[in-house]
Amino acid sequence: MREFWLSDTEVDHFLRLISVERDSPNLDLLSEVITKTLEKIPFQNLTMLSNKGTIPTIEEIKSRMLSGIGGICTIRNPFIHQVLLNLGFDANLVSATIMQPGCHIAIIVKIGDNFWWCDPGNGFPYFSVIKLGDYTEKIHPFLTYRLIGNGNSWEIQHLKQSGKWLVNYHFKLEFKSFSEFDDIYINHYTVEGYGPFLTGLRYNVWSLDDWTVLRDKIVFLKNNTIELRTIDELKNWMERNTENISKLIDSENNLPKLWEVVA
Repeated sequence: MREFWLSDTEVDHFLRLISVERDSPNLDLLSEVITKTLEKIPFQNLTMLSNKGTIPTIEEIKSRMLSGIGGICTIRNPFIHQVLLNLGFDANLVSATIMQPGCHIAIIVKIGDNFWWCDPGNGFPYFSVIKLGDYTEKIHPFLTYRLIGNGNSWEIQHLKQSGKWLVNYHFKLEFKSFSEFDDIYINHYTVEGYGPFLTGLRYNVWSLDDWTVLRDKIVFLKNNTIELRTIDELKNWMERNTENISKLIDSENNLPKLWEVVA
């Protein structure tokens, strides 16, 4: 049984935030919601680290996304799933394996007789909404990827500089309700080493031709790379680039929590 926890008013607010017009469910609207979410809402674990060990509630998930603060997959994809349900899409959540079995949440949308994969909650720029069975390469300037599979099992693969395709994650076409992901939340937010988000800094914002990517102490820009060498440089970078987030966590107690994971 599906769960619904977003109102029309909340969804309309989010659509305005990402500059998308409400419409009847169709592939163009689905693609626009995914693309604009990647462009407007940061993938980040800064607020997660500043509240280390605290598992987000549904209300906190809604607050993070409706305020444009964002988060990791556990914040983004369940929320976008709810947005899609409100818009009339036949949207479903699936459990995916990256570093640990079932550590990631992705979205599958059925339109007509076809299933479409989308993942606006990943740290990679998966702008394309891909029909299951479409094995063609999808290209972002930062990444070339494809969806390969058959029947029930599917893989997201990345093209490496060596020319080899490597699996980034895999999933089965088995739909789950939001409440079935409780263990993923507990592990991501309380178990160091389960994923990278309690032991490193992450902040990504993508467009189709530009990006800002913070990975630990290094900021990757389209035409530049910056190393943050001190806690003050991290603070200054956050104040310039993450205004809403830095207001939440910039305190004598919280900023050191971010720096200590990479110091």
